[in-house]
Amino acid sequence: MKKYIFIAIVLLGSISAKAQYTKDINTNRPSSSMGAYSVSKGIFQIEGGYTYQNDEFHTEKVNTYNNFNLQLRYGEMLENLEFVADLYFSSYNQTDYNVDVSNSGFRQLNFGAKFLIYDHYKYYVEKRNVYSWKANQRFKWGRLIPAISIYAGGQFNFKHNIYYPELPEVGLKTMLIAQQHLSKRFSLTYNFIGENVTEDEFRNISYIVTASLGLSDRWSIFGEHQGIIDRKYNNIAVPFMNDASLKGGLTYKIHQNLQIDAFGGTSLENTPHKIQAGIGASWRNHKKYEFKDPMEL
Repeated sequence: MKKYIFIAIVLLGSISAKAQYTKDINTNRPSSSMGAYSVSKGIFQIEGGYTYQNDEFHTEKVNTYNNFNLQLRYGEMLENLEFVADLYFSSYNQTDYNVDVSNSGFRQLNFGAKFLIYDHYKYYVEKRNVYSWKANQRFKWGRLIPAISIYAGGQFNFKHNIYYPELPEVGLKTMLIAQQHLSKRFSLTYNFIGENVTEDEFRNISYIVTASLGLSDRWSIFGEHQGIIDRKYNNIAVPFMNDASLKGGLTYKIHQNLQIDAFGGTSLENTPHKIQAGIGASWRNHKKYEFKDPMEL
């Protein structure tokens, strides 16, 4: 009960939060992390893509995966509240000493809510110094203070999960999200993620760090590191670096409400060594706001 009272207090205390609408689409793709900001009240956004993955073991065993992900985002009730649904579908083929095995099916459905609890730029506005060009170009230390969001939701594991068939059908997923805008074009996003947090036998604690750089009004690039802090499967601990990976890619904004992307990545471990590549797109419905970007000087 105390938990729900706390959530209600936070929500009521933040009703006056400013609009988070941006003139250009705000998408999580193609990174694996989730940004701190919502799509804004009344905005519906679709993000989806395809990923090819190849796992090579020390033996003659090779796994290939075709993964499809669809994310639906909708802002409702408050500007800083967003509802998120993630659906994962996978098919794979395994070759082991000339024996082929294949399977396909829905892997997981996640549904939850993300809430921005602190937005530094609600209180901090960078002002132009009309007397000094040098002062305007100097790094503003206030940019180091991140926006903070929390996420909580359910993990619904399908009965025929081809990755981890013994996972519980329903689990709790939580996330702490921090996002820094070090300049108008460069940002850092941090995710600290707990999956199946109520299940001791299957608890997974991980992190993602994503750096994004806008090259122009249309092109941007990103780099990302993802790793495991603690993972258990059937109450057996998995080594710390298992599934740690590096990923990078680029995005192209066709117009302010539509963006396409491409990425590639590799694991840091060789048990197995994983290589993946993918493409995707993000689209949102249009809504007009009177918006002023606090990063514009």
